[in-house]
Amino acid sequence: MHCPKCQFDHPLQTTECLKCGIVFSRYQPPLDPIAIPTVPAVPPFLAFQSSPVDRSAAERELKYRALALPLALLLARLLCGTNLRIAASMLAMVLHESGHAITAWLTGRWAVPLLWVTQHGEERSWSIVLILSAAILFVGFHSWKARRWGWLSAAAVLFLLQIIALSLPAGALIVFFGDGGALFFGTILMASFYAPRESALRKNQGLRWGFLAIGALSFMHVFMVWSGPLEDIPFGEIEGVNLSDPSLLTEMYGWSLTQLVDRYLRLATLCLVFLLALYVWGLFSAYLELRRSPSPEN
Repeated sequence: MHCPKCQFDHPLQTTECLKCGIVFSRYQPPLDPIAIPTVPAVPPFLAFQSSPVDRSAAERELKYRALALPLALLLARLLCGTNLRIAASMLAMVLHESGHAITAWLTGRWAVPLLWVTQHGEERSWSIVLILSAAILFVGFHSWKARRWGWLSAAAVLFLLQIIALSLPAGALIVFFGDGGALFFGTILMASFYAPRESALRKNQGLRWGFLAIGALSFMHVFMVWSGPLEDIPFGEIEGVNLSDPSLLTEMYGWSLTQLVDRYLRLATLCLVFLLALYVWGLFSAYLELRRSPSPEN
């Protein structure tokens, strides 16, 4: 019998080929190459690029990224020098108390943020440490499964911050990250302006611009306190609450005035350097997106 695979022909081969060994009843000839549909290969450098946007949207986004952050900080600086600084102080107060509470949680203390004051525990609770760690790892694991790399990075940073916070003196850290939290979270709110195009935050322009304005006003209000005259620093006692944060840090934890001001200004400088790097990256990525967008004649 003639072998359909190797073409060997022998009268004694009836069920299988004596040369290549195939079983004739099970042999399936290869498909005709012409009949196989071909899928064009995607170059590796294009595999992770998002779908192109129309040119007008790309041009608008480039203008937003060139002007939004500098103008937000400039206008916040001007408004914080007027009577409207009271509104800025209210926004900063929300971030201030959130900074106290989140720092307390990271150090293993219970905390409840309220208006103008945050109640927190004095002793570390390992159950709070384990609950927070489990929550961070849960979010990180599901972000990895869903390929949400932004959320995965945020979870990794938060877990690292928890490890650092657990190794530092909790009392002074919680107090410091009142205004420190306002600086930090104000920076995060401004950074959210550069969220990916596919994200819900980017699609909701009200939230996008609102977070930018809140972050800029809160950040600038606190920054002006610590970069301005020393007599503007709120030393003293808050009626019905306790000593103010600057008074607690100097009188209870032994920080000098120079250390106090220097540490807040160092944190503010780090936040501004981060925003500058993000601003440059945002301009560059928006320019590349504009270059990839189809021209009107196409």
